[in-house]
Amino acid sequence: MDEKIKKAEEMALSLARAVAGGDEQAAMKCAIWLAEQRVPVSVKLKPEVSLTQDIRLCVSVEDAQMHTVTIWLTVRPDMTVASLKDMVFLDYGFPPTLQQWVIGQRLARDQETLHSHGVRRNGDSAYLYLLSACNTSLNPRELQRERQLRMLEDLGFKDLTLQPRGPLEPDPSKSGAPQEPGQQPDAVPEPPPVGWQCPGCTFINKPTRPGCEMCCQARPETYQVPTSYQPDAEERARLASEEEALRQYQQEPLW
Repeated sequence: MDEKIKKAEEMALSLARAVAGGDEQAAMKCAIWLAEQRVPVSVKLKPEVSLTQDIRLCVSVEDAQMHTVTIWLTVRPDMTVASLKDMVFLDYGFPPTLQQWVIGQRLARDQETLHSHGVRRNGDSAYLYLLSACNTSLNPRELQRERQLRMLEDLGFKDLTLQPRGPLEPDPSKSGAPQEPGQQPDAVPEPPPVGWQCPGCTFINKPTRPGCEMCCQARPETYQVPTSYQPDAEERARLASEEEALRQYQQEPLW
């Protein structure tokens, strides 16, 4: 008798999950079984969170090398998939063109909302597949510029155009010797970028990064960080975080 009640409770829970997730086939299967067993069932609607209320979304992230990690994002059900891509881009550095989202067992499109895919409560899940940077039409320099523009837009700066960094050109009106018409000053060559080039996507990574920021491929074993190189603030923060994580790991007791 106890086994029958336990089975009925499991089927009732499965029915509730199937209905909430829009799985008609699974819901029909559970309902038929409960009807055949003549199980007394009561139906009660659960209140949903507001479309503008923050909830926690469980995201399984998988890269091109089939490495999987789980992260938690604070989202709203009324957010579009495009906004979700921007959030991941700003927080983790993965360009929207490399993100492919599967929510509610179907491929999510940019203009669709999370609510339309069944994301309504804390703990709802989604899947993010990171494509290789080789699969995008953007080159590594454009990927860097896109990331900078997105960060500026997040700070409230709109309709900006990033200009290449370099020395300012002198004002011809203040120069001692006027230039001849049609004569252009010699361009000052830009210094070569400091860092290692990813063998997979050719992205130029900062010297201290152990893996590619775009496609997660490992740094070449032959690369050596220049002895005169000084990490910037972002790198110092990342290195400090890695050292702290290693310290905590070493302090954990072995069982």
